[in-house]
Amino acid sequence: MLLTVPATPIGESLTLQTFRAEDAAALPGPEWLRERRAASQTAFASTALPTESEEVWRYSPIDELNLDQFAPATTPGDTAGAAAGLASAISALGSLSGQVLVHNGQPGDFESDGEHSAFGFGGTADVADAEEMVGHVQVGGDALVLLNDAFFPDAVLIDVPAGVVVPHPVLIMHWCDQDEDASLPNGAAFPRTSVRLGTNAQASVVEIFAGPAGLTRSLVVPVTELEAGEGASLSYVSLQILNEAAWSLARLAAMGGQDASLRTFTVGLGGDYDRVRADVSVVGKGAHSEILSAYLGNGTQVHDIRTLQDHVAPRTTSELLCQGAVAGSSRSVYSGLIRVHRGAVRTDARQTNHNLVLDEGAHADSVPNLDILENDVKCSHASTVGPIDEDQRYYIESRGIAPDVAEGLIVQGFFDAIIDRGPIGAATPLLRREVHERLSVALGQRRIASAVTGV
Repeated sequence: MLLTVPATPIGESLTLQTFRAEDAAALPGPEWLRERRAASQTAFASTALPTESEEVWRYSPIDELNLDQFAPATTPGDTAGAAAGLASAISALGSLSGQVLVHNGQPGDFESDGEHSAFGFGGTADVADAEEMVGHVQVGGDALVLLNDAFFPDAVLIDVPAGVVVPHPVLIMHWCDQDEDASLPNGAAFPRTSVRLGTNAQASVVEIFAGPAGLTRSLVVPVTELEAGEGASLSYVSLQILNEAAWSLARLAAMGGQDASLRTFTVGLGGDYDRVRADVSVVGKGAHSEILSAYLGNGTQVHDIRTLQDHVAPRTTSELLCQGAVAGSSRSVYSGLIRVHRGAVRTDARQTNHNLVLDEGAHADSVPNLDILENDVKCSHASTVGPIDEDQRYYIESRGIAPDVAEGLIVQGFFDAIIDRGPIGAATPLLRREVHERLSVALGQRRIASAVTGV
């Protein structure tokens, strides 16, 4: 781990040389946004940072975070790399209904394919209901959410009116790196995204978090809010491919109204410490959520996934599948909670976590939980942690496949199965490419079969 100074103990306020009130006040934006930042910065300054003694941060290395080693990145660094990253994503995704490159939390030009006039797509000064959208789903939060609230330069907003169908995915490419001024502390970026769908609207969003290769240290604290109105269908894919020295501490908050369909897929591949907390709440009768998550660890990486399937209304359903693999001396943590509120009768919720441990030095923790306050519900959870199944290996080898190739095929199939279930078909080639590239590194001599030749 690269962050080595303990966090502020519980109960103590924060005294930092960076992330000061004057830094938040210097950020541009409409008056309501400036007021929001000021209030959040005040709240942040009096809020203790999370610690490993808290259950929601158990097994994590959060005590190693030292915010004084970072400062908000205010100017673009590697603009050429950012442009190349965007071009690569566009090439893999194909047709898009909109796209934007966000550099250190600051959106560039919002581009669309001509359907732009049918839905709102822009920053806080461009979308009419921006003030209502920001902070509507993610209400409150810990010190890190407050930090994002206080220091995000601008938000990416997607507002789809009732009945509108956005035909292709909308791409949000976040590029997170250092300031051009090398004398400044390590860069911290605070991406902010808010998506809202009206009644019977349909849209899909792909959000990518990337940065320059190498050992450039950075802190990325994204907050994404998703809201699907009555009968709406919202699909969302997030891909984190930051470099191996970055810390990513992401919060995803989603809410589905009556008869809404809300499908999310988070994929964590990069970072030294990669954390995603996904809270998905079905608040309208008959709403459905599907929560997918995949992660691949190598070296000393830590992947930390926390989920909440929150059932507020009756006859709601949710299905969660979280699976990943750890190699080298990497670690993964999965902690999930199904919560059924009083009155949420006929809830049907399922939670599954599968982990492959590829090397003796790797480790995976799985902690499923239930909190059920109502009768007449169906809830289940299951988890597995272990090495590659020997029966699968034997079966493949009995067909004349070499042992090293057999192992690679099993692991590749393990990831391909969840990638193929993803909610946005256009994102499948991109996800498969990124996962396969990293699998070839993680497995070393245990060869990954070519997707082209099948060898």
